[in-house]
Amino acid sequence: MLAQDSDGEDHPFLPRYPQSVIDGYRAPSLEEVVIPTGPIANAEAQTNRVVVEGNVTHIDYRVKPATSPLKIERYYDDVLKKAGFSIAYSCVGPACGRDMGALILNSGKVAPVGLADGLFNDRIRVVVARRADRWVVLHIAEGPDRSQIFQAVVEGASAR
Repeated sequence: MLAQDSDGEDHPFLPRYPQSVIDGYRAPSLEEVVIPTGPIANAEAQTNRVVVEGNVTHIDYRVKPATSPLKIERYYDDVLKKAGFSIAYSCVGPACGRDMGALILNSGKVAPVGLADGLFNDRIRVVVARRADRWVVLHIAEGPDRSQIFQAVVEGASAR
């Protein structure tokens, strides 16, 4: 654990983006999570998503100063591909849908309520990756003074 981390630790197969610190952490526990599979226009609708259950680790990272979401995404794309994951879905800005941030950060269906320090603007990127029964959801956002990276890692996932 780095001195600046609020609590928690990195996921064993998903190392943190360099110079990022943990803002929020929830240890692995059996949970049900919504995985976006397309643009999310309405956080309450049932389209463009799959519900899985498994051991879920939630981590919210802060990067200061603000860093380009593209640069962060490229880092995670490389890490995920080297770990044998394939990208199941990704989007940028408005193409993610009006309610993508609300679904991932505020609904309690992906991030636990109050865990993620959400930035809501068009400077976002979302990446969903899968390898067998493991899923990774990344919400990457850039604000004026920092970037935030929320990740949910689901292991032993089964469809609901």
